[in-house]
Formats: sequence, structure tokens, C-alpha cells
Amino acid sequence: MKLEARDTVTGVDTRSLGREDRADDNAPQGAPTVIYIAGTGRSGSTLLERTLGAMPGHVNVGELLDLYRRVAVADERCGCGELFSQCPFWTEVGQVAFGGWSSDLIAELARLQAHVARQRQMPAVLVQRLRRSPGPDLARYQDLHARLYAAILSVADARVVVDASKWPSQALALSGPRVDLRVVTVVRDVRGVAFSMSKRQVARPQAGTSGATEMDRRGAAEAAARWTVTRTESAVVARLANRHTTLAYEDLVADPVASVRRVLSDLDISFEPSWLDHIGARSIALPSSHGLSGNPSRFAHGTVPLRLDLAWTTTMPTSQRLTATAIAAPVLLAGALTGPFRRRTDTAVPEAQPRPEDEGRDWPLVSVVVTTRGRPELVRETLAGIVGQDYPGQMEVIVVHDQEEPDQTLTELARPGCSVAVMLNTAHNPGLAGARNSGLDVARGGFVATSDDDDVWHPGKLRAQLRLLLDEPDLLAVGSGIRLLFPGRVVEWRGRSPRISHETLLRNRVKELHSSTLVMRKETFAKAGQYAENLPHGYAEDYEFLLRVAQAGAIGVVREPLADIRKDNQSWFLQRSENTSEALSFLLDLHPELATTRAGHARILGQIAFAESSMGHRRTALQLTGKALRRYPVAPHAYLALVQATTGVDPRKALGVARRFGRGLS
Repeated sequence: MKLEARDTVTGVDTRSLGREDRADDNAPQGAPTVIYIAGTGRSGSTLLERTLGAMPGHVNVGELLDLYRRVAVADERCGCGELFSQCPFWTEVGQVAFGGWSSDLIAELARLQAHVARQRQMPAVLVQRLRRSPGPDLARYQDLHARLYAAILSVADARVVVDASKWPSQALALSGPRVDLRVVTVVRDVRGVAFSMSKRQVARPQAGTSGATEMDRRGAAEAAARWTVTRTESAVVARLANRHTTLAYEDLVADPVASVRRVLSDLDISFEPSWLDHIGARSIALPSSHGLSGNPSRFAHGTVPLRLDLAWTTTMPTSQRLTATAIAAPVLLAGALTGPFRRRTDTAVPEAQPRPEDEGRDWPLVSVVVTTRGRPELVRETLAGIVGQDYPGQMEVIVVHDQEEPDQTLTELARPGCSVAVMLNTAHNPGLAGARNSGLDVARGGFVATSDDDDVWHPGKLRAQLRLLLDEPDLLAVGSGIRLLFPGRVVEWRGRSPRISHETLLRNRVKELHSSTLVMRKETFAKAGQYAENLPHGYAEDYEFLLRVAQAGAIGVVREPLADIRKDNQSWFLQRSENTSEALSFLLDLHPELATTRAGHARILGQIAFAESSMGHRRTALQLTGKALRRYPVAPHAYLALVQATTGVDPRKALGVARRFGRGLS
């Protein structure tokens, strides 16, 4: 993915921060692999760290940064319960790495950290990275940590270290050729962080015979300021780490398995499904660990329940909520416009390529339903991509014309092994839902794929998705990554996770489950029903259908982008604000479970608010925007509606700006 010249969150000039500056291109074979968890305190980093550390081949070490800042100096307790000086694990690590934990070594590490890994040193370290010539202090600091990480892996007989040091400045200092650093930034609602950090008398059970016995406490304003600075710094680190991804604390608690799967996939960490067996829907089975410092939950082991901490929503004073939100507003607004930063995983094995196991497989008949109206040239491009698939089995393409005369010449695009039939939607209501259902009525295949008439499949799409469906019989439907074709640019959107849960769909529309990517078992429609034809104006018929599918069974994703989705055409629904508002309000009534998830509810409220503002109903729009932001203060659609309602800017221009950052109204 091409990087913009200036980071939209930080304002830092990033033109020289391309792949050539990332550590993985220069990392020697055998550099220790580290999952570094960045973020602010009280954001769930300890939970993620220990969950990852419980996987085979992984070892979590807590906040390693504190080893030489406070743990060794004050002889604090390790997560196993022993004092640091008496812990067999850390004693052996020190011996393997440095011949022992001498006071001179601890003092040197602390001195170097103060010189190269604090916030105020980040600009200087960034310059050294850009020049590819670390100064002696930075080089020494990186070398000592490479030896420390390697010793941890050796003593633990592991292949990945999980370090929850959190500081972005520490991650930047270590992101060089000596350590294979892969960063996940954990984010929590700023109000939740501010409320948690303001609590008094929270014990630090790791304190030994000396040192602080209570967790650090910050006022709401200071905590929000730290949250804001950390998010800004993390945006810089994201450009330089070998791999980077972001995880919301709320998502981790709501769907821990899917969240961990996505993090591992985004960081390109290979794993077996059985390695996640310790993660349940509402609890996690954790062994004891040798994690240092951090949250008091460091000492918990056994079955640990998962509970979303929302105490701030009922206990936090309104004045503190407003203060925290106001301080964090620049980052919240920037995040609303840009969305999550996604980096292409260039080293990923293409999933659409033929594989040896494909030979001799019994490939079933696939029916492809293409709905079209008023796009005679574009639909030919769509059909060319479908007919040109390298799928080894038989295909039948069913082109359903809606409210127009069928173009029989499209049948001439057929080839051996792939028939093309043309029909008119007469048996169902006019519109996308009825047209798709007409195609389903005549489909003969045991598997059904759908496509809009302005999108184009990549040649290996069907093969890759059928392979996944055949290998994982519990899957009802499979989507894929996509490429968004905007005027003058292309945005690549890889699938976020191999599985998409119902909870994820409630929170997010999930771009990789676009109607032009879906391949489904024919039985899916028996379990979930056909497309709903009673939705006002047919709006969001594909999303409503997916909500029912996710309730009926599992949905998978081939993460590789396998379809080009045009964003340079007039959508059927663009500028039809009244239709949008009515349809989405109907959707909320039809699926009341949407209101149970803060992010998903706020997303739809923000969409309705934008539609109302586009019609000039500013008071209604602002009321809906306020409701959306109270539900979820980083809801991007709500901020888009807020900008449009308060400035009166042409909604088409507002939407155009949002799309420049990969955002639409879906």
C-alpha cells in the first residue's frame, strides 16, 4: 500500500517511511520475533499479553521495560509470585543473556532507556532511523534487548516473545534490524481509560520489600492527554514496525477468539487453531506466567472470566467525561476520517494460486448470480472476470435483468465449462433483493456466488473460496479481501480475520463480505432464508441477509483481495438520503440486536444522521449524532454527519472527502 506523504493523525512527514525503512527488510535471519503490545495503561494490554503468552511456542514477559526501571531495582515480584531475585526463570535469563543481572548492567539499561526510549527522544530516534545510522546509545540499547529477547526464547523454549511494555517510544527505539518487532496497539475508549486511571488505592501486589504499593493514578484530564499522545505516537510506530495492527479492548472482550485470530493474522504469526483452545466465549484459561509489572491481574491464573468494564458509563462524572472527550477530540476526529491503518502483508502466500492438493479434488457445480440494471458495458466486464476464472469445476452464470429488457447477446460470453443464461426478474419484487432471489430460484449448483454488475473478480477467486468451503464444512458462506477502485487511486482491503462472527457483523459492516465477494452453500438459503424484499427501497439488503446467515452458521474469509469493487460509479443509493434514513431505521427495528453493540448501533445512527443532514434536517441530524457519540465516541459516521450538519458543506463533498480516506456510508 502506498503511504501518504503526511500522516493524517500526527502530521509527521512520512514520505521516506516506505518498505525500505522497515526493520524486516534488513533483519538478519534468526532475529528474535517479538509481539510488542503498545497503548495506554488500563486498556486491556495485560489480558491480551497473557492470552497470547498461553499459546504454544509463545512466552509473555509482562512490561519488560520495567525490568530495569523498577522491578530489578526494587526486587518486585514476578507473575509466578517469587521475588525477581529469586525467580528461577529470570535468574536463568540473566545468566544466558549477560552472565547475570549485575547492578552495572541494570544501571546501563536504565540510562540508555532514558536517552533513547522516552517520548522526548522520539524525534531524534526517528531521524536516526531515516538515516539508517543509529547512534552508539541506540545501537547499544537495541543490541542489549536483542540479547535479552533471545535469552528469553531460549530459556522458555519458545519462538515468540510477547512484550506488553506499551510505550510507543520503546517500540520505536527497538524497531531496527536486531529485533523482528511486530506491534499491536490496544485501544480503549478514552473515557474508560481516564476513569480507570483516576481510581484511588489500587494495589500493586507485585511490589516487593520496597517500592510503590499502589498503581499509578492520574486525573481524568492527564489520563486523556496521555491517551491522546500515545495514539499519536503509535501512528508513527505503525509506519516502521515489521507488522502493525490495532485492536479495540471492547472487541477483545466481546469476541476474544476472532480478535486473537485477526491479530495473529495481521502480524503474520503462524498458528494452529488448537492453540486457541484456551480461549472461550466468556472466559480464558490462563497458566501462571513470569510477567513483570503491570496490572494486578498479572497474578491471576486458572479460568479467568471476561467482563467488559463499563463502570465509567454509570459512575464517571459528566464533567470528567466531557473533559476526556474534548482533550482526545483531535485524535478521535482524525481516526473517524482515516479509519484503521491497514498494511498489506507482502509476504503472505497467495491463497488464489493453484495448490498441489487441488489436483484430483471433486470440484462441484457453482451457480453465479449477477444482477444488473442500466449498465450494459460494465456488466460485460463483470462477466468477463467471472467467465475467466481458473476454477476447475463447472460453472453456470445467471444474469438477472431488473426492470429492463434482457440482453440476450450476453450468452455469447459463455465458454466450455461455463454457461451464461439471461433472464428477467418477474417472479419477485423489483430491486436487488428480488432480482437475486429470481436467480436463486433457477440455480442448479450446490454452491452459489453473487456479484454486482460493476465489479470484477480476480482469476483465482472462485478456486480459493471453494477450497475453503470444501475444507471447512461448517462454513455457510465465504467472502474475500477486496480492492476499492476510487477515482485516481486503489485501496487494498485485506480480510481482517479468517472467520467473521455475528458479533463482529453487528459492530461493523465488514467490507470483505461485499455482495460481489460472497460464495455460499445452497443450503445457506434454507437455513437463513432468501434476500429480504420488504426492506424499504431495497437498501442494505446484503447486510441484512448476512446478519441472518451469521446467526445460522459460520462465515469465513479468504483474506487475499480477490475482487475489484468500483467506487467511481454512481451507486443506486447515492444521494437518496430519504431512502437511506427510512431503510436504516427499518433495519434497526427488524434487527433489535444491532442496538446491543455500542459501535454497531452508533454506526447506523451516524449513517441516519448524515442522511437527515443531507436533507437539511440539521436538528434531527445533531440529535442523532449526539446519541451516536454517547454510544460510541469514536464512531466515524457520526463525525462525518457532525461536520456536514454544522458546516452545511455539500454532502457530496463531505462524502468525497471521507472516501479519500477509505470511508463511505456503508
